[in-house]
Amino acid sequence: MDILDDNPREKKRRRTEAETDASVSLPPEIISSVLSESLLSIDQCALDLLVPDWHPRKQYNPLSDNPLNLTRVVTYTRGIDGKVGSLITSLGHGDDDHNFLPVKFPDKNLLALNKWCNNEVIRVLCLEGAQVFELAADGLPPTIAEESFLGNRRDTFPIRGKRSRGILPYDDEDPEADKKVMPSGSPYIFKLLRHIVIRSPLTLMDVDARSMIGFEAQTNDANLEALDMLIDLDRGSPLWLSWSKMPMLESVLLDLRIYSHDVNTDRGCIGKGEIIRRAQEMGRWLRLKLLVIAGLQSYSFDTSYDACTAELVEEADEIDGGPNWIKIFSPAVRPGGKLILVDRLTDESTDFLFLHY
Repeated sequence: MDILDDNPREKKRRRTEAETDASVSLPPEIISSVLSESLLSIDQCALDLLVPDWHPRKQYNPLSDNPLNLTRVVTYTRGIDGKVGSLITSLGHGDDDHNFLPVKFPDKNLLALNKWCNNEVIRVLCLEGAQVFELAADGLPPTIAEESFLGNRRDTFPIRGKRSRGILPYDDEDPEADKKVMPSGSPYIFKLLRHIVIRSPLTLMDVDARSMIGFEAQTNDANLEALDMLIDLDRGSPLWLSWSKMPMLESVLLDLRIYSHDVNTDRGCIGKGEIIRRAQEMGRWLRLKLLVIAGLQSYSFDTSYDACTAELVEEADEIDGGPNWIKIFSPAVRPGGKLILVDRLTDESTDFLFLHY
């Protein structure tokens, strides 16, 4: 061995043979497993992923906290073998109430190894980790200042978010819209997604046409009015996902706070009937382990489940005078799966007012 080690040519030959042997002898599934374990992975609470600006992990202290400022969580677990499920309601969100999802982070070194590793890392990210998509005011059309904008606005989605549009399929988009595929060229990335989070920051509630294009920018009133209409239509983007095209989904987290927000009650961005119809579409295609929806019973749409039983929510069409969202969305949940409604009555802190009233 000492003699061989002294021979540079022999050392190079042995190194090449070792690399060749390793690539041949290790099955792809083992390499995939190694790559998966090599990625940084953090388990995060589903509510923290969906509505971080509501600070849902805060626990309720009846001596000091205003209950209006805490998240209200209703958890329905669907029964197995036709049995009645279970129902739990809580103020705040304790350490024992978490539903964790894995969030994986890509390793740039692994992505740069070769095309196969690049493809495999992305596959692992899609299949094993939650992917967070966030609505954002980044879809301003370049023709907004021109007369042609009014006649070419069909594919304008001003606050859908570029990443969301680039990956996720939507029923209200052109079916031929370009979507990202795996580095290998197939399949579409959305076909591999297993856990998705679609969130809409509360700051988007204040976005309008003028704030998007800038207060100094010049455009006519007709274009501004049309863009405002498109922004309002786009606020309900999470509902318009093409559920039939994502067969691997196990966890879906939807931010629908626009529905109960003053922006919607004032302008009518999205209606109760639309949500019900889209829930029925979800029920046709999905059998989820976890479905979390924020905002259906927030603000002035406050609904109490305190006196409800699981039997009631499985049968009643209305709860506390409003839609029984659990019955409406539960067909999208598999037996043993969870449907969680998370809501809040205020966004701003009113502790001072509460304690000094």
